[in-house]
Amino acid sequence: MTKESIVRIMIVDDLPIVIHGLRQVLETTPTFSVVAEAGNAEEARFHVRNCKIDLVIMDIRLQSSTNGIELTKELSAGNENPAILIFSDEKHVEFVRRALRAGARGYLLKGSDIGKIRSAIGIVMEGSIYLDVKLPRPTQQELDPLTPTEEKVLRLISEWKTTKQLAFELELAESTVKTHKRNIMSKLYLSGSHELEREAIRRYGNPDDRGGR
Repeated sequence: MTKESIVRIMIVDDLPIVIHGLRQVLETTPTFSVVAEAGNAEEARFHVRNCKIDLVIMDIRLQSSTNGIELTKELSAGNENPAILIFSDEKHVEFVRRALRAGARGYLLKGSDIGKIRSAIGIVMEGSIYLDVKLPRPTQQELDPLTPTEEKVLRLISEWKTTKQLAFELELAESTVKTHKRNIMSKLYLSGSHELEREAIRRYGNPDDRGGR
């Protein structure tokens, strides 16, 4: 995402006052454009089909037959495939884990200020995972295991390999490498590329300490 890019946003929440307040906050940033609002899953589906939406900011609890996590899974698997940032009061680890498994790219707690919201949106739109620092972290036993390919990607990240270098070395498309990175962050509860790099070095060491570059 470049500095000039406009992020077209849909807000999904069953409380009109939340939608109104969040819209006002978002519209203080010139690169954010709220193009749709939805109070339930049915309205959200309609707007995704009929509007160009880059990002959905959505609560988990919706007054409809489909909750926010189920709708996240549905929209993530669809052709339009907007990025989804959960915006919720729910802090329980299981809610966060279910949201990430469903395809959410971020989890932000309600009450966040505009600086935090901008940061979350920036990280999500760059293709990374964002997790609010106030969320409880799962235990090691609660983390989902990495696949062999994800382990390879993480090891190469510890060697300072770029996405392009990873794609060449693993004979994968760059988009596939980015998906692997996002999956690793989701599984290990890592927020942004810096946390991903720190975790890679924690696991596999720093090549600078081994006489590398």
